[in-house]
Amino acid sequence: MVNSKSKLPELLAPAGDWETLKVAVAAGADAVYVGGKLFSARQYATNFDRDELAKAADYLHLRGRKLYITVNTLIKQEEIDDLLDYINFLSAIGADAVILQDLGALYLIRTYWPQLPVHASTQMTVHDGAGVRLLKSLGVERVILARELSWEEIKAIHEESQVEIEVFVHGALCVAYSGACLFSSLVGGRSGNRGRCAQPCRLTYTLYQTTGRGRAVPVSEKEKHLLSPKDLSLITAIPQLIVAGVSSLKIEGRMKGPEYVGTVVNCYRKALDRYREAPEQFRVLREELNALTTVFNRDLSSGYFLGDLGPALASPERPNNRGRFIGRVKQYDQKRKRCLVKLEEDLCAGDGVEVWVKVGGRVGTIVENLTVNGNRVDVARAGEEAWFALPQEVKPGDRVFLTSSVSLQKKIQEMLRPDYSGSKLPCHLQVKVAPGKNLVFTMEGLGEKVVVTSADQAQAATKHPLTEEILHHHLTRLGETPFRAASFTSLIEGNPILPFSQLNQVRREAVARLSEKILTPYRRPLVDLRQVKEEVMEAATLKKRSGPSFLTVFAGNLDLLKVALAAGIPKVIFGGESFTPGFRWTKEHLAAAIELARQAKAKAIIALPRITREREKKAIASYIRISNELQPDGFLLSHLGSIQMVRDYSDLPIYANYSFHFFNPFTLKLLQKQGIAGLTLSPELNKGEVFALVDSPLLSEVEVELLVFGALELMISQFCPIGAWVGGSKPRNCSRPCRQQRYFLRDRKEIDFPVMVDEFCRMHLLNSRYLSLLRELESLKEKRLSLRLELRHQDPEVAARVIHLFQRGLAGGGGEADHATLESLLGQELTRGHFYRGVE
Repeated sequence: MVNSKSKLPELLAPAGDWETLKVAVAAGADAVYVGGKLFSARQYATNFDRDELAKAADYLHLRGRKLYITVNTLIKQEEIDDLLDYINFLSAIGADAVILQDLGALYLIRTYWPQLPVHASTQMTVHDGAGVRLLKSLGVERVILARELSWEEIKAIHEESQVEIEVFVHGALCVAYSGACLFSSLVGGRSGNRGRCAQPCRLTYTLYQTTGRGRAVPVSEKEKHLLSPKDLSLITAIPQLIVAGVSSLKIEGRMKGPEYVGTVVNCYRKALDRYREAPEQFRVLREELNALTTVFNRDLSSGYFLGDLGPALASPERPNNRGRFIGRVKQYDQKRKRCLVKLEEDLCAGDGVEVWVKVGGRVGTIVENLTVNGNRVDVARAGEEAWFALPQEVKPGDRVFLTSSVSLQKKIQEMLRPDYSGSKLPCHLQVKVAPGKNLVFTMEGLGEKVVVTSADQAQAATKHPLTEEILHHHLTRLGETPFRAASFTSLIEGNPILPFSQLNQVRREAVARLSEKILTPYRRPLVDLRQVKEEVMEAATLKKRSGPSFLTVFAGNLDLLKVALAAGIPKVIFGGESFTPGFRWTKEHLAAAIELARQAKAKAIIALPRITREREKKAIASYIRISNELQPDGFLLSHLGSIQMVRDYSDLPIYANYSFHFFNPFTLKLLQKQGIAGLTLSPELNKGEVFALVDSPLLSEVEVELLVFGALELMISQFCPIGAWVGGSKPRNCSRPCRQQRYFLRDRKEIDFPVMVDEFCRMHLLNSRYLSLLRELESLKEKRLSLRLELRHQDPEVAARVIHLFQRGLAGGGGEADHATLESLLGQELTRGHFYRGVE
């Protein structure tokens, strides 16, 4: 437990527009994060243009707050020039940090803007201490951790790395690991990695089980929001957050407005300040909890912070605003179109309410004609029965929820007033004046001090001399400036007099000079981009890659591996998660796989799991040591922590999986020192983008791999719908029904998405249609590519036939006849993914 003198973590607020930014400051945020019109992961927010960003930087800095700007999308090669211009601008206006997802952008910023702090976005999918250590070595000042971590894991990560840690504490909770989700991209063409997520996870699904006879049986209620989590709220966990060493408490909500942001920030501000005053007596007030449940929420939970919740994490009934329960309907007057409600909490005229009717969904209204005992009232109290107008019929017993509060709205409007004290920087003012001398006015704020003297000397007054009251009146009139007078002292000798116009001029000059003095340190010089763009141009100058391409198989078990090697596949990948019931990649299985590959003279690559939590560190370290002893030809790694851990124990070559999102060649530049021997291109790239990267001189010396077949993973989630809706329990108590039967989610259009669960109880949702570039092999076969067949989820017999068809394709087949054979074999239509459409 920290004492009352300890520094509190930063309170970080979102802002999607200018009004929300002002409210965030007024409500007590220490810093605000916003997105510009470019490269922002919330492209559907209003966001800030360049003039507004510059204005926001000054607005915040003059009030002692910080501005972080999200540049947290993946950057295409053709966008690099725009990125460089944008970063140069953000550096010059004094951004306190940029929040990044793209590793290539990190390389460019650390190379050419070393003074610009970088925060690693949660889109980087950092979930272990090793990943934080690697990012620290790459020049990242702060890491925003994955939302799936417990507070014990966060504490361990902080103690290991001593890097600033930022944690989401309130707002929407993605069901998937951020940065590990292609659901919106592959299903709807709107990529979350490019800021355009369509949130298909919030739609309705039915969970089905496939029986031994191949029949599909529903095992959940029909069309529920099975992948829609409750919103996160950790206000009651502030003590654990502080003990864990969290540097910044982040509120989600750049798509939300001033009422939401102002209310949430204000509640957390008050709670943090109360903790500082008396940590041992910390508690959250009921009025604060009520406020948090009045603004937008899908019901609230602690997420994963206090341990995996299982089914309690989800909100299957609805994916949108829930509000706060305040009472039940007692009666509905059909003639007068009004209802009587027995209140359990206060209700005000002007409040927004929603009645959850038993049939037909929800009935909402703004409360008008509020009466109690026949009397019109502005407020009906808890325990009373109140009538109000409601145009649609409801039934006795229906629940009533408060969805907006007129009192909260008034509070937000007050915060928006230009003279609101919470929006201003407290300053200390001092004035000295005497006849025959210039008035001297001193203004101090944020550790800076300016001294301004009057243009003329004061005269001796014959009547009406300057008094402390007069000086206070004129010199503390700071109006719409960023400042307010926290203290004012005056030293008056004799009976001086000066024109009031000079007092006002002194005040205005002091404000201008103090503003300039505060802002000057933030002004960074612009970088000459000519040298930078020469390197970019060199990377984009195509150097045609040529040579025979070959097939690679990612095998999910030994039987599949044997099939691949028997077919003469020259490179095999195995290991990592197991999706085969009763099978795991033990030391014996890995050793057997290595021996089989050596006998077949095939290159053997051992994969690590896509996600490795901090709590799994010992097991993963043991896995790496065992694998290293077997001396494979390299490791296939899928996240930053894996790179660091492998480098802790091995000097074998590293192959970077597509989850590193290779959208531009500078991503490889950043990772070159880690010994990257090969990389897999992102499945979100189109054909032109693939070929531009393949032919980049920066990639000429590494093996480049492209996914050409498989059921691609739409998302990876710590939440398992099978355990939640079949097992009905938290993961630690789950009976593992996933190991007995196969399951899938069916959407409203009758499209089925297979659900796979690994041995770590993480859910992998697969695409409904297999990716196949069989018909595109003609354009790929002479590009010196490793063409990966993802066969981890296949039956060995089917896998053998898939391999045969792709071998025919490389030998000159792969036409419509073979494509039709493949569709018949798999019993479905195939997709070419983004190979032609790409993502915006």
